[in-house]
Amino acid sequence: MSGMKTDRYQLILAGRISFGFLSLFLCVFILFALSAPCVFADILTTVHNLSASGPGTYKAVQEERVCVFCHTPHHADPAVPLWNHRMDPGTVYTLYESSTLSASPGQPTGASRLCLSCHDGTIALGQVGQGWIPMQGGDYLPLTERSNLSTDLSDDHPISFVYDSQLASADGQLVDPSQLPPEIRLSDGVLQCTSCHDPHDDTYGKFLVMPNTGSLLCISCHNMTGWNISKHYDSPNGCEECHEPHQAMQPQRLLRFFEEEEVCFQCHKTGGTAKDVQYQFQKTYHHPVENQAAVHDPGGDPLSASYHVECVDCHNPHQADDAAAVAPDIKGPQKGVRGVDQDNNLIDPALYEYEICYKCHGDNSFVDLAAVPRMIEEVNERLRFDPQNPSYHPVSDVGKGNNVPSLRPGYTVTSRIYCSDCHGSDDSVKAGGIGPNGVHGSVYQHILLKQYEKDTYPISYAPSNYDLCFTCHDPDTLFSAASAFPEHSSHVQTRGVPCAVCHDPHGVPAVRGATTQANAHLINFDTRFVSSGTYDSVTKSCSVSCHSTNPRTY
Repeated sequence: MSGMKTDRYQLILAGRISFGFLSLFLCVFILFALSAPCVFADILTTVHNLSASGPGTYKAVQEERVCVFCHTPHHADPAVPLWNHRMDPGTVYTLYESSTLSASPGQPTGASRLCLSCHDGTIALGQVGQGWIPMQGGDYLPLTERSNLSTDLSDDHPISFVYDSQLASADGQLVDPSQLPPEIRLSDGVLQCTSCHDPHDDTYGKFLVMPNTGSLLCISCHNMTGWNISKHYDSPNGCEECHEPHQAMQPQRLLRFFEEEEVCFQCHKTGGTAKDVQYQFQKTYHHPVENQAAVHDPGGDPLSASYHVECVDCHNPHQADDAAAVAPDIKGPQKGVRGVDQDNNLIDPALYEYEICYKCHGDNSFVDLAAVPRMIEEVNERLRFDPQNPSYHPVSDVGKGNNVPSLRPGYTVTSRIYCSDCHGSDDSVKAGGIGPNGVHGSVYQHILLKQYEKDTYPISYAPSNYDLCFTCHDPDTLFSAASAFPEHSSHVQTRGVPCAVCHDPHGVPAVRGATTQANAHLINFDTRFVSSGTYDSVTKSCSVSCHSTNPRTY
């Protein structure tokens, strides 16, 4: 019996001795990590090695220990991860805000707060829990260093927010957290600095947890609709071609430049890697993207937006591509853009090109005056193209005319056209040049593709005066004796009457009093040249001030 007790005692003693050696080993291991070369061997060659042997500008004068700047085996605060660098719990940070942000960031917590104890620039690099370590290069990170984020985090990627399935669903363009790659780690479901950065390993640069070639890190969380087939997908710097995750010049949406168009003009300029659009905006007539500074809000309501125009009002850089389409369907460069439909409803995304135009040229019109004073005036293009009108160019629906013999081959009475079939750059491919298509800028007033004379009467006839009209309408047929209106020739070619004197090119709105009898065939007289007059499509007669006798029949 006594032998059995002795054996049991010896086993217990052996276990205690083994546990003691294990504890001693752990203590020695930690002390070794803090006083000798760090256990994270890769950190030795990075700027996070703040010891005297570090390779960076900011390093200790004499201190040889590597890990001591962040960790300590005793008196750690917080205990995990044995933290040693001083922090100011009273520091309040300005947080990232955006109308498109679905997350709810709070004041930095957890690992993010630890990172900011150096990277907000308010606490000395060598200010550790038990003293102050003198540094070469300066005790604090200066504001000129990009690594100094300051206490203003409004221009930095949001941190310290719950990233869960509910957020991913509400946002619609975030990857569900269950599908994140293992390199991206959440801290109890919260996204922190360490979700993207590993402070001990700089293998991929910027202490990223994984390579960001092709924006691999970015798109691991951000599942932007259409991005993988967009024109910008193969940009050399991916997302960072337009966005800066830290210290962005334009805080909202973390843009690289304060002005939205300047982001686009990085590439879309003379000598750039994409089509030169910047040049188009330097023409006399152009969409004035330079007039307003950083006012576009993709989360705003186009039906009540203030006057402005930016590239992203018409283009979604995450979805834009070169896909072709047939009128009125949306074309590749305008994919993923919100619009206003023919019934004045917000639609996201727009299905037809004209719905994008209606955001600024519809009920919330940014145009105060009609381009040409007419007997029936309207600046709301949604009303001018309304299919209930007696006549309109076939943008929102097929036209009302059943017999239009002047149409060139390729067009019929059932054809539809785009707004950009008339409006666009004068040197664009669509206009017969080599420049980019799109309603950017033109040498012709109202950003027209070609010449359209409307302000002079009488004017000697020249086909070039009506190049725009003759894109679709054949002048030989239009001015022939067999024309639906034989007087076209005598009016335009003989008497020098521009097309615009009689015809309103967009449409004549029924809600403003237009009727089939008085306003068929886009008849809506220019009051600068026709002070009074009527047109009757039933009796085929006109009574206008410019005639010597009235009525005139045809």
